[in-house]
Amino acid sequence: MNPPIDAERRLRELSFLHEVAQLASSARDWDEMLRIVIDRTTDAMRVEVSSLYLLERREGVLRLVATNGLNRKFIGKATLRVGEGITGWVANARVPAAVRQVRADPRFKWVPGVDEERFTSMLSVPLLIHDEVVGVVNVQSVAERGFDLDEIEYLQTIANLVAGIIEKGRLQREAERKLREVSALFEVSNILTSTLELDEVLSLLVARLVRVYPGSAGAVFLRDGDELRERARSGEPGKAMAQTARQALNEARPIVAGDRLALPLLAGERLLGAVALRVPVGTELADEEVAFVGALANQAALAIDKASLYALERQTTDRLRELERARNEFVAVVTHDLRTPLSVIRGYLDLIAERNGKSKVPIDEAVAQVG
Repeated sequence: MNPPIDAERRLRELSFLHEVAQLASSARDWDEMLRIVIDRTTDAMRVEVSSLYLLERREGVLRLVATNGLNRKFIGKATLRVGEGITGWVANARVPAAVRQVRADPRFKWVPGVDEERFTSMLSVPLLIHDEVVGVVNVQSVAERGFDLDEIEYLQTIANLVAGIIEKGRLQREAERKLREVSALFEVSNILTSTLELDEVLSLLVARLVRVYPGSAGAVFLRDGDELRERARSGEPGKAMAQTARQALNEARPIVAGDRLALPLLAGERLLGAVALRVPVGTELADEEVAFVGALANQAALAIDKASLYALERQTTDRLRELERARNEFVAVVTHDLRTPLSVIRGYLDLIAERNGKSKVPIDEAVAQVG
């Protein structure tokens, strides 16, 4: 009797996997695709909650990116280090873990705000792409439950499907990002060389930067003596971004801190300021992305330096014109004030010249000098 039952179960599993693949491929965005996968996994495994953690290699942490039973406020915020907790252990060992009593397991780590006491049993499997871990799928049940080998294999099959979907999505997003980066560099190069207005240069820089990373926020900071002042922004960068920008300026190198990236603006040996970017929570900044922002910052630094010199030259010219105008006004006032007494003096000299014919020549010379 077992073979027909196994065949029927396998058929349901294949139908489920086909359905998930179709729904995921038709999802409007990344978040919707993750929700579909998590919801269908919960139904297929007959559990109360499913959760998905993705690995951020640079930070060495697993970040909660989707769940349908835990506190959704912590999506994108809750993290576990590789090797930490049952989830981290699975990522590190790259093998499944079925736990009947999670709180009795020494590997278990309570995550405040995320974990709930009502969940008793847990099954975790790794997401693998070319033998590399990219995340972990967890399912949890309220009632105590021992997950058998078939259920472990089934969830692993789901995880493999999810890993494939994630990899396909990652490659597509990477291709789209690279296209946006090339377009942004070309566009910024044309724009920055077409204007010498500093404020316009700064606004264009930050606007094009955040366009490459949808949902991000950015800001440009320039030095003002010993201070670092924000001069342009797009979105809500937050106080942490200013701190990251100051660190990049002080250390004269790129700084990557979680979802924040800051690079110094260098014109030759001179530090002009810093450009900072905050990407959506859960977005991992790869080395290529840091390099792109660096290329953009290098272009911007030259344009900012050029615009700053132009602004200084214009201020100097305006100041000289103001001084020239003030000088002309002063001369006009002095000339007017002196004209009346000089006219009186000339009149007296003319009168004396008429009455004293003997000294006519010297007096004529004096009159000419006054006139």
